Amino acid sequence: MKSDLRRSQLNRRLHLPLDEYLDRSKKIQTNIVESEIFQEANLIACYLPIKNEVDTSYIIKSCFDLNKLIALPKIISYSMVFTLHRVDDTFVVNKFGIKETDNEEISVNDIELFICPCLAYNKSGNRLGYGGGYYDKALSSSGAKKIGIAFELQKLSFDSEPHDIPMDYICNENGLFAC
Repeated sequence: MKSDLRRSQLNRRLHLPLDEYLDRSKKIQTNIVESEIFQEANLIACYLPIKNEVDTSYIIKSCFDLNKLIALPKIISYSMVFTLHRVDDTFVVNKFGIKETDNEEISVNDIELFICPCLAYNKSGNRLGYGGGYYDKALSSSGAKKIGIAFELQKLSFDSEPHDIPMDYICNENGLFAC
């Protein structure tokens, strides 16, 4: 069931016309950057998009402009850690096609805000990822605020599982919503 949802949602996202993708991504990023949650956080975990995930370039640029620290995910074995991101970083592409740095690792307990990609989300703030459970495992020990970002067309009805870590907020092109 979830594998079918993942496939259909990825297909929907991949078929967004470029101008629509860019417009929707910009609205989502603006909603995040202008939020009090973002403004108050000093150490923010974000991601570099793959497969038409919501673009995060404006969020990351805003972090640098506002002298906030930014951490990016890195896969090590079957776990996800976060490494500090700097303006002049060089990247290595991992087995999933995700760009990573070899910078120092940041403890998830030090991160104040997580911005997480979603293949789909529901009204309760549960996110559907690619199925590896990397975010769920990484976020399970963190008390930080969590924002799942996705396009409105990715909102679905689905049941969560006991190991799923719900988001505190979902942000789409229509706004930032508490879950």
